[in-house]
Amino acid sequence: MSGNPERQQTISQKQVKHLPLGSYDFVIHYAEMLNEETVEFRHAHSYMELFYIHDGDLVIRFDDKELEMHTGDLMMVSANTAHHVQNIPGEKKTYFILIFDFKPVKGHPARQSADFKELRQIDALLKRTTEQTFTYVSAGWDAEFLLSQIYNETTDKQFGWTTYTNMLYYGFFIQALRHIVSVEVDSDAAEQSLNLAIETTKYIHAHYSEDISLETLASSLFISPRHANRLFRKMFGTTFGKTLRMLRLTYAKSLLQATDLSVDDIAERVGFSSAGALRKIFKQTEGITISQYKNQL
Repeated sequence: MSGNPERQQTISQKQVKHLPLGSYDFVIHYAEMLNEETVEFRHAHSYMELFYIHDGDLVIRFDDKELEMHTGDLMMVSANTAHHVQNIPGEKKTYFILIFDFKPVKGHPARQSADFKELRQIDALLKRTTEQTFTYVSAGWDAEFLLSQIYNETTDKQFGWTTYTNMLYYGFFIQALRHIVSVEVDSDAAEQSLNLAIETTKYIHAHYSEDISLETLASSLFISPRHANRLFRKMFGTTFGKTLRMLRLTYAKSLLQATDLSVDDIAERVGFSSAGALRKIFKQTEGITISQYKNQL
């Protein structure tokens, strides 16, 4: 995108496009690289909108505030939010906007498919980022490579360019969302730690009987496993694995007391890989075997 200002103006998608994603369609309503000659009136629509500042400064006005953006800044505007870009004659700028939406595919049977689970994660992230009228990230994000690819596809129009361009728009959205979320986590560490502590506890209690790991926990919280491990140690003073084993052991002891289930059945119910694994952890933790424990009962 750099080096040729005329090329920057050729990105223009003004027809509604659908990218099928299994259970959902990613719908591109409008995408374009704009400049200082663009004049906007106050408007609102029922779709989400991404702003990326390619070069220069941009002032966006809302009903109760205004926001100044600079090169590399990123902002997501929530649906039905009235806004407009302030026109300042003679002030050079270029910025890319993407107006998009997700539409469920009616009658799609794969409600538990991998694509459906991924789109549920995206939906959860969007709800986090759109609780306010807009989400603004002032840390420089380099989207030039993606925009260059979009330009090349829309200019060269080689075989499959329409579908591939739609995929690039989706890629732009995913990368932008990742950037927004990562900066959100780093910018408000105290509040995020508290929220993550609550969400971590809820997740473990809800899924302890399943084959879960630090990776699945991190995925559910939309953070990296390394970040999840660091936060877990800070919050609970131990590892995720030890906490999970102790919770499973607690539930196993409850079942040993309250039921006549076999050790195999109990191990399966509380998430241990086998009865042998349960017996080993039980002996290490309690100092006696399960049989001795049951005799005491």
